[in-house]
This record gives sequence, structure tokens and C-alpha cells, in this order.
Amino acid sequence: MVILITGASGGFGSVLGRTLVDAGMTVYGTCRNPDAISEGDFAFPMLKLEATDTASIARCVDLVLEREGRIDVLINCVNQMIIGAVEEQSVDEVKALYDANVFGVLSICQQVIPAMKRQGAGTIVNMSSLGGLLAVPYMSAYTSAKFALEAFSEALYHELKPAGIDVVIMQPVAMAMDRPAEGSHLRMVANVGPESPSHRMMARMAKDTAASKLTPEIVANHVLRIITQERKPLRVPLDRAKALGLIKRFAPQFVIDRLIGGLLRS
Repeated sequence: MVILITGASGGFGSVLGRTLVDAGMTVYGTCRNPDAISEGDFAFPMLKLEATDTASIARCVDLVLEREGRIDVLINCVNQMIIGAVEEQSVDEVKALYDANVFGVLSICQQVIPAMKRQGAGTIVNMSSLGGLLAVPYMSAYTSAKFALEAFSEALYHELKPAGIDVVIMQPVAMAMDRPAEGSHLRMVANVGPESPSHRMMARMAKDTAASKLTPEIVANHVLRIITQERKPLRVPLDRAKALGLIKRFAPQFVIDRLIGGLLRS
């Protein structure tokens, strides 16, 4: 089984790739600058891919197809997160996030789908999150992008089903990782004042990550199980995402308001 993981240099992507290699699969990862990676840092080859550059995506996909002749599974781990109130964030900051998290994933899928159709089979796994279930204040850019990713993936699921291609949406919560709370994966927007509630949301994100019982290894094993089983679900909620999905679907609005209010107070 040949697997392409985009955004594989992050904490989760690297663990996922190693898990799949250990399971006997042929894995290729992608990142923006593979030349900066030392040999032996990853258990799989890393290819150059810039998610906002269609030509870069095409070159990467063509290289995998040239080497292997097929791509059985595409796993999109490309992800950026920004925190800031709606009036604090700039349109350019939001556009940049959408370019990676939504339009980048769209472009990558567009390049891989023709090969999967020629094969008559394939699986596309798009990594969503709790943010794809609940619109969180001070994270409107990130959560709206995940809502868009969920809708895009669900439509794609129906489009590709007749071609024998599966689409799966993974919905993990924050994963416990040994990395700084703020960095290239998560940052505050530029126009946040010292007294802004956005700082409390950043602190809450750090607290949730540190306390999470969900690790990259656990999520990676879930992905491995899903891509190797015959019948694949459209959505795979993990940990608290299971309960939250039910609450969001069936609870009245005042229950959601209390849930969000408690999140901000804490």
C-alpha cells in the first residue's frame, strides 16, 4: 500500500508516518523544505510540497506516481491555527490560513484523484478536529476553515463513492505533544492587545493540550485501522469529539451557550 502524507513534518504527521511504515506500508511524507531535514529524522522519505502552490503539488504527486505507479491512500495533515477575535485578525491572516487548510487540501485532492480513478480504488483521509464541530470564539478563522473542510470532504465522499474511492474525516481533539504551546502550528494574530480575551483562549489551548489523553500514537493507530478495513466510515470522532458531536446535533442552543461560556470562564 502506497501512502502520501501531506504536512508530515509536524508532530502528528511524523508519528503517523512511522506507524504506517512499521505496519509494512510504503510511505512518502511532504513538507515545505525537506533540505532542512537531517537524514534519519524520519522513517520515510520527505518530498517538497507547498500546499499553496499548485505546481509544487503536481510535481510532488507526479514524483510519487513515477516511483510507485500508484497512490493508495492520501492523508492530508496540512494544518495551521491562529487565535484572535474577529476584529483583531486581518483579512490577509485569515486568507493565509484558508489557503493552507482549505484550498491547499482541495488542490492536493485534485491532483491525486485522477490517479485513484485510474486505479479504481483509493482512500482520502482529511484531518479535521473538534473545531470542525463547534465554532469557538477567538478561533473563528480556524474553526470556520475546519467547517469548510468538513463540508468539502462530505461532498467529495458522495462524488467519489461511485468510483470506489473512500473519503474519511478524522476528528481528533487536541493531542498531547512535546512542543511549545505557540509556534508555526499555533500563533496569535498580529493585532492582539495585552488585555484581549484571546490570551485566555491561547492559555486554554495550551492547558487542553497538556492535559489531553489523546496522543499522536493513539490517533495514528486509529488511522491505520481505518485505512486497512474494508468498509470505511465518513467521520471518525475521537475522545470528546464523540460526545460533542451528539450535543451539537441534538442539544438546544442554550446548552451550547453554556458550554462555550464555561470554556471561556475556565
